[in-house]
Amino acid sequence: MFNFSKMVIIALWLLAAANSYAQSNAEQSKCSDGTNINFTNVLPCYRAALATQPLKYSLLRKEKLLQIELRHYQLTSQFWSPGDVVLPAQWQHDVDIFIPEHPISQRALIVVNNGTNYNSESEAPILPTDFNVTTLAAIARTTNTIVISISNIPNQYLVYRDDGKSRKEDDSVAHSWTLFMNKPEKQSLIPLHIPMATSVSQAMTLAQQELKQWNINKFIVSGASKRGWITWLSAIADTRVDAIVPFIIDILGTREAFKHIYQSYGKNWPIAFYPYYQEHVDEKIDTPAFSKLMQIEDPLQYLGTNYESRLAIPKYIVNASGDDYYAPDNARFYYDILPGDKSLRVAPNSDHRGIGNFTEQSLITFINRLQQSIPMPKLNVTLHSQQNSQILTVDFSEKPEKVIRWTATNPISRDFRYACGIRYKALPLDVSEMQQVKIPLNSPVMGWEATYIEATFSDGYVATTRVYITPDGKYPVVAPLSSGPTCQTLPDRGLGAE
Repeated sequence: MFNFSKMVIIALWLLAAANSYAQSNAEQSKCSDGTNINFTNVLPCYRAALATQPLKYSLLRKEKLLQIELRHYQLTSQFWSPGDVVLPAQWQHDVDIFIPEHPISQRALIVVNNGTNYNSESEAPILPTDFNVTTLAAIARTTNTIVISISNIPNQYLVYRDDGKSRKEDDSVAHSWTLFMNKPEKQSLIPLHIPMATSVSQAMTLAQQELKQWNINKFIVSGASKRGWITWLSAIADTRVDAIVPFIIDILGTREAFKHIYQSYGKNWPIAFYPYYQEHVDEKIDTPAFSKLMQIEDPLQYLGTNYESRLAIPKYIVNASGDDYYAPDNARFYYDILPGDKSLRVAPNSDHRGIGNFTEQSLITFINRLQQSIPMPKLNVTLHSQQNSQILTVDFSEKPEKVIRWTATNPISRDFRYACGIRYKALPLDVSEMQQVKIPLNSPVMGWEATYIEATFSDGYVATTRVYITPDGKYPVVAPLSSGPTCQTLPDRGLGAE
């Protein structure tokens, strides 16, 4: 009997070892270099490889704020210079951890922050401006949630050896795209969003090591603009991310979104796109190299892959009604097909930078619901024809305290940029006993009209429909009028070819 039991145990051990070995081999095969690269594996594999290396960080100091202990760390997240083409290779960050007096255990918020750490010799580093200390402390206090800010995402300025130029922000991202598209298989790790996303994972590891008292093992990730893009990519690459709040990165379904922007401006580009235009990204949108790049960059490309479940985590997507980069109705390409719990907010009368007026309140209400296991309100939206008009019907899963219809018109162009003087007007709506509103979508005789519905709930949570532009499917044939330095367009050069 003893021998038989022992044999069973040994057999089970061997079976487990064989399975582990097979999984290890599968993982190795998935992540190994080769000519037939599955580019959707590039980011997760790089993060996994980086996680095997010792983490280098140090505690700089502690300070006391109102009801908050603030710890300051310095983190070296990685040495990144694929093909030795980027300097400096060492990525360093300030990591600030805000600990409220009675923090909720297990889950923390990590904010992807900006900043400039490698400035010129005559200039001091620039501190983060996306999320300042006052905002981060307020979020921690109001939600009883530990808040972690990692700055200098990306590290900048970076010097690219191919031309010796120093670059930051979109200039750096766009040039890294060029280097990738020149040699996708040989430079699969060069897109700047890769080290940006993995820096966030390294900050999570730091937090877990330093916050063992609260057993932190899950993270809400948030960031704005390109750091909002990193919010999505961090979720795909790292299973510790269990919710996201991306701000002003209305670019999922990237190729389709780019084409829609291009058509919306009469086959022109908004001036905010200039760093990518300068790198001729616009002329590569329909090329195979761009398709490979999007397998890494576009979160929607991970649907139908091993990482699809990562897109199903709770997400609160916050966009700007008058964004400098994106057409206001870009969400039409991705929102309905995103899996899992989701909620959308379009901030009225805001440009790209103006989203800072909405970040704190949006994060507080989302985090409070998530930490208390209260579902996000759902807006069930239907659109149907009635005689010669379209009727938008919205059913609410919980009764809102206030509902507003926001509408903007442009009699000349399909251009709703705040920088071009477009303003949305508010019209309060009554909610029926069935928690429903109905509105007609007007199609103006001249120009275009943009409309969406905003609902505010008892805890201050705000959810909206996506923006609907009428007439839908009709694009202008000329560029919109220019007015001032930020209300300009860039001329058409074609989109490349497969």
